[in-house]
Amino acid sequence: MNELLAVLSSDGGEEAALRASFEAAARGFGARKALLLVVEQAEPLRLRAVHALGRLTAEQVAACERGESVRGVSPSVIQRVVASGRPELIEDPRLSADASRTPSLEGGSYSVLCAPIVDPVRGAVLAVVYLQNSGLVEAYGEGDRAWLEGYATAVGRLFGFSFRQAAQERELHELRAREAAENAPEILGDSSSTQALRRTLHEVFIPAIEAENPEPVLVLGERGTGKDLVARYLHAYSGRHKRPLVVVNCAEITDELAASRFFGHKRGSFTGALTDEPGFFRAADGGVLFLDEIGELSPRSQAHLLRVLENHTVTPVGQTREHKVDVSVVLATNRDLDQAVREGTLRADFYDRFRTLAVRLLPLRERPWDIPPLLDHYRRHHERKLRKRTLGFTRDAFEALISHDWPGNVRDLARACSLFIIHAQPGAWIDRALIDRCLPEVLRSTPNPKAGPLLADGVSLHEAVEAFERELILSRLERHGGNVKAARESLGLAKATFHRYMKRLGIAAGGGGTED
Repeated sequence: MNELLAVLSSDGGEEAALRASFEAAARGFGARKALLLVVEQAEPLRLRAVHALGRLTAEQVAACERGESVRGVSPSVIQRVVASGRPELIEDPRLSADASRTPSLEGGSYSVLCAPIVDPVRGAVLAVVYLQNSGLVEAYGEGDRAWLEGYATAVGRLFGFSFRQAAQERELHELRAREAAENAPEILGDSSSTQALRRTLHEVFIPAIEAENPEPVLVLGERGTGKDLVARYLHAYSGRHKRPLVVVNCAEITDELAASRFFGHKRGSFTGALTDEPGFFRAADGGVLFLDEIGELSPRSQAHLLRVLENHTVTPVGQTREHKVDVSVVLATNRDLDQAVREGTLRADFYDRFRTLAVRLLPLRERPWDIPPLLDHYRRHHERKLRKRTLGFTRDAFEALISHDWPGNVRDLARACSLFIIHAQPGAWIDRALIDRCLPEVLRSTPNPKAGPLLADGVSLHEAVEAFERELILSRLERHGGNVKAARESLGLAKATFHRYMKRLGIAAGGGGTED
């Protein structure tokens, strides 16, 4: 147990620490067979063995994952532990009156300990530890059950967030795979902020826009960060996907035509009104209306929109009858809206109406982990478009592109890939010489320091895990305005554990201060 506690309190990467702790537990309990199984799906139950030790065959491990009976181990015990959330002990099936509960062990000399690893936040079973030994002489007892329960509780507290995050990523991956046939857009990227964005859209924003008369959604971010992609993603994965998605560039809306464009008009209601027009809101009824560059609307046009956002009704120009509309409104801007309110270009009451349900997209320079999959995606996209195949990026070209800060963000990167494919020779590499001809500023810019962990040669697994942990904590601190307590709670970590992470990773508390 001392060895086990030392492993759990060490500063190693989570995957290595989890494996080491499991191996220490198996040794400490003298297990002949040991399994650590993650619960991938509760109903119907689907398990995945992440660690297996001892005299276990591949058939026995696979049977435990599927919950099927196999001689020599007891999947039924594992199933009961997952269902009940309580540990189980079988001292020796031959001595137990209810040995029929474990037909896989019947007639043998076996002793079994099995305990659930429980999510300390939600109470769900995330994984199970299964230990098996010989009966009689080496049989487990009640004291062993208490020790294993303590170990499982410690693992749940220390690694529960990682288990939960992995499960959520699998669920989102499966969801996106099911929707792929409908050509739904993808939000690409491996950074912690992009993973968190995908989870938040599915857990918070998509359920919100599916409601009747939903609250408006505000998408903030620099130019080229993908605000329009988020709007299309919300529409594609929500229950509104069979209804229209109407996209409007508010910079093109003049005061004179704002009411007509938004609410429609009756034929002859003004000069040039040659036909009846429904307007943007009625055209998007039941679906999503995406209002891009919302900060460019004049205060007069904002007043027009304020009323429909509050009442969910529109009155076409030239009519007196109101029309009820059920529209999910997604607004986007790259402007500082708080500053716009102070300057008087944005009405405060208009801003208050849509500022609550907001998501902010980080610039690409803050999430360099997303650059490799984006480069690969856009290179392949433009190769298909131009019907020209290349050998891809050379290593030094790839590193130069990763270290660039991309002031135009994803749109800038996509344009660069288009230029590279246009000017590349078929069947040739995209190298630094080609980058220098197409975009010399990429090679002359100051390298982005946040791309360092992606560029260093010989980076160990421990260093890569540490870089990911640091990025994750920094992104949560940024999302919560530097508030340490809010960031910690969003990660499901205890106060002491979170502050140990911050100290080890060299993260200062920032403007949010420290917790009392």
